[in-house]
Amino acid sequence: MGLIRIVILAVVAMLVYSLYKRIIAGPSRGAAESPQDERLGRLVQDPQCLVYVDSKDAVHRKVRGGDLFFCSEKCAEEYMEAAHTEG
Repeated sequence: MGLIRIVILAVVAMLVYSLYKRIIAGPSRGAAESPQDERLGRLVQDPQCLVYVDSKDAVHRKVRGGDLFFCSEKCAEEYMEAAHTEG
């Protein structure tokens, strides 16, 4: 009988805690309601090595009025050198 009482008390405690969170602490926000994390950008592809990188972490260059994003300074330099030698 002692084990059954412990299980029942644990279930009651979980129910009380759930009710507390819903009533007192407010409803939890789901993924659809949560604001977008401002630390994250969008995925962009490095035109030199074709790796995808977060735009907020990428090396940014303006080329012919457009924005290009690179995974590293090295890739940006290689791309710019190749662009200058081609045309």
